[in-house]
Amino acid sequence: MAIIISLISLGIAALSLIITVTKNIRDKQFSDDKELFEQLKQSLKLAYDSLVMENGRPINNKHKWLKAARHIARYRKLRDELHTKVFKIICEEQEEYWRDKFYSLLGKIENHDFYKSIDTGRKIKEEKIEPRSAAIVHSFAVWKKDRPDPIDDMSFEEIVSNYNLFSPLHRPFREYIKSEYPGMDKKTKEFMTDCSTE
Repeated sequence: MAIIISLISLGIAALSLIITVTKNIRDKQFSDDKELFEQLKQSLKLAYDSLVMENGRPINNKHKWLKAARHIARYRKLRDELHTKVFKIICEEQEEYWRDKFYSLLGKIENHDFYKSIDTGRKIKEEKIEPRSAAIVHSFAVWKKDRPDPIDDMSFEEIVSNYNLFSPLHRPFREYIKSEYPGMDKKTKEFMTDCSTE
């Protein structure tokens, strides 16, 4: 009987140890990911700030583009070190926010001459923006091919029905759909009727 009690005690102690170690590992991962996530946000901000001038236009300075490209490259490398699901999701949201800012900024480049020279009024030797730097920055502004689009998870009809978007409060939206997409309007009304009868 004493042996059985000893074995049960040993089993409980081992289980407690496993639970404690597992919890400590998860807590450490969460803590590490929290710090890493803050650095990831900072990397994207630094990359963007390297490229944007006070007037909101992109700067055509070789060193600034190289700096931005390095921040983006480090961001991509560090992002893969996240372990917790919640920080991976939040990181994707932050990335999408910054991707849009980069996209808007790069859209202000008017022609290819932008990449050839810096401020000519300062009589500084012409410096071309290094192609890899430009490629890295531009690649960040593009939606990744393998990334699923979260809006694909719901149909238009489900969105309108679930959020009551054809109510009087959203009349201009409904009128827009009715005038520009009459098939969608009819299909959505049928969907909503079917849902209400179920």
